[in-house]
Amino acid sequence: MSIFKGDTKAEKTLSSMFDVTIAGVKRSLITDWQYKSDIVIQLIWTITNLVAYGFLGLSVGQGTGDFAPNYSFSLFLLSSSAFWTMFTGNYEETSFCLREECARGTMGYLITNNVNTFSIMVGRYISSSMKFFVIFLVTTIPTFALVKNGDVNLLPHTASEFFMLVPLILLSYIFMMCISFFMGSITLLVKQTTTIVRIMLYLVRIAGGYFFMVETFSGMGAWWIPVFLISSPVVSGQFAFRKYLIEHNTAARFPDMSLIDGGGSFAGLSYGIVILINVAVCVVFLIGSYYFVKWMTKIARKRGTIEFY
Repeated sequence: MSIFKGDTKAEKTLSSMFDVTIAGVKRSLITDWQYKSDIVIQLIWTITNLVAYGFLGLSVGQGTGDFAPNYSFSLFLLSSSAFWTMFTGNYEETSFCLREECARGTMGYLITNNVNTFSIMVGRYISSSMKFFVIFLVTTIPTFALVKNGDVNLLPHTASEFFMLVPLILLSYIFMMCISFFMGSITLLVKQTTTIVRIMLYLVRIAGGYFFMVETFSGMGAWWIPVFLISSPVVSGQFAFRKYLIEHNTAARFPDMSLIDGGGSFAGLSYGIVILINVAVCVVFLIGSYYFVKWMTKIARKRGTIEFY
């Protein structure tokens, strides 16, 4: 039953979208449960990434570059893999969900029953996020409990480490959801989008500091580039993930200006400012993705490609 009880047109629209989204979440969860082997494969793939990046980092050891972290590279890559476990799978599944509906022959049925493409992707993203968050808990919590930076493991040691990290992770979820909506709606016009979806994921990872510290971008001659990038929720989320869980430093500012030349007296953004910027970015991307999906759906209807080429 919907939580919206008003009689206005806007309230009825919200009520319909809410009901359809909840139904979409349930439908996606049921579909995922029918393919239990895929869940096992995703779990094995996550463990493989954690082990592979861990050993890669061990082979490199402690970095000596101008922008190297003050801990081993294995911890750096391990944190990258762990953080992105929460977002990679649901991003890809949501980006491809409309294409899969077309392949199963259910797209036309959903559209004719007033299930809009935006609600389909929202439902898919929420259900996939639940699945991959469980995988994150099963794989990352034991790993972070065993792996140590010095004599301290990588789990939150104080309430502030945990509660300061939660909003940044939630905002990262919303941001990646919006990116998946942009990419997923493209499949309404072009069905073969596997490469471009994965290119976008790697671009976001590169800008987010997956493979190297985001402060490295200041080496391009502009100290403000890392400051600009840190405004993205996934960048600030990845940054905080390392600062709070590896270094256990909740007083850190965004980014680490001690590694950057040319910033003058600028000491970085405070946690509160970063949260406000992240919220603003998420609101803009949410609105933008909603209207982009609506626009792409309209074009697909005119071209007759909403279900086929």
